[in-house]
Amino acid sequence: MTDVRTTDAGVEFLERLLERSERNPDRSRPASAAPEYDLLSTAQQVSRFHDLMSAAERFGAVEVQRGKRDRSHLIERVRVLNPELLARHLGRPTASATAQRVRQELQRVAATGEPWVATLLDEMAVRWARGEAAYRLTAAQADAAKEFFTLLASISREEARGLDARTFSLKATDDTKAFDRHASRLAAIIAVRIGQPGAAADVVWTHIGLERFSHPIYLRGPVAVEGASGRLADGRAKPFASIHPEMLSQLSVFEQPTAILTIENYASFNRQVREIEDGSLVVYTGGFPAAGVTELLSKVLVTVPAEVPFLHWGDVDAGGLRIFRHLEENLPRGPRPHLMTKELAEKAGQPANPEPSLASIARSESAIRNLADWLAFGSDVRHLEQEALEPRSVVPAADHGLG
Repeated sequence: MTDVRTTDAGVEFLERLLERSERNPDRSRPASAAPEYDLLSTAQQVSRFHDLMSAAERFGAVEVQRGKRDRSHLIERVRVLNPELLARHLGRPTASATAQRVRQELQRVAATGEPWVATLLDEMAVRWARGEAAYRLTAAQADAAKEFFTLLASISREEARGLDARTFSLKATDDTKAFDRHASRLAAIIAVRIGQPGAAADVVWTHIGLERFSHPIYLRGPVAVEGASGRLADGRAKPFASIHPEMLSQLSVFEQPTAILTIENYASFNRQVREIEDGSLVVYTGGFPAAGVTELLSKVLVTVPAEVPFLHWGDVDAGGLRIFRHLEENLPRGPRPHLMTKELAEKAGQPANPEPSLASIARSESAIRNLADWLAFGSDVRHLEQEALEPRSVVPAADHGLG
């Protein structure tokens, strides 16, 4: 098999062609595309592109249509002949094969629940076979999908009734935080099951008998909770304020923050709000953000102008990057990394082994895809706990407006 794993324009072109084929496997015409020569700025890049197309053609994966007469040296169009051969040529299984493998792995878990859980797995596998995500889970996230179906099967067996979320999560998965990681997709699916699509999460939890005791949200910044008797909570309180998720319907942003910063770890959050005064709204996520944190951030992000920077500061390790990606996938707009760089990890981090499971983030459009690629496949990988760094302002000193 030809090795074409080097990331360049030709490989990306073939990957896009394969994705088009997988997205619509029953299409009457094979997926095809014309090369974008404007993106190939040097003769070497053009030559490399042509070599890759010729290699794929010799492999039987594609048909290359070349120009006529004075354009005979150019490729007019590339057409997929055999998606399975193209996937093999690119060094990966087809989306259909991956979906089938993951489906088989999850069938045993889904079968422990009511029949509708297995039906949902079949529906999700159809989307995975087209290379799509299903309920924000891809076929590459097999471990997360297994956790999700474990929770769903347990809920279908009425095992959440009478328990709080953390206790139920521990009982079902041996992880107290698993439920929080999947709460929004669980709520969406169960809401449809009970005939109330789009129902509020609290309505869903009540239906399944879950006594959801949400943790307060810790933050510092220009937000407040107003009640009939006046201001119930002020985000400017020192060192920080605590707002319960049940109060979020009364929350408002009374002054535009200079930035929004989410922080993964408690010690770093404490230092940031105590040592940095820059007019930003700082929110503690507590690791993977609970549903209340996500709800608060969603409300704030749709309230403040898009030009207000949104950043996240977490550990430079597999967990930290997954939390960052979770924020990107579950909020109206994704954050930029704050103090999360390869350079800082190389300078202040500790030696660690590569984490290939981060490959899905490395291949995504995430703002930390390059960092994920290094942690997944790099040499001399290092992990950095955010507590090893001094807190820093997220806005330029001139913009603090503090006099």
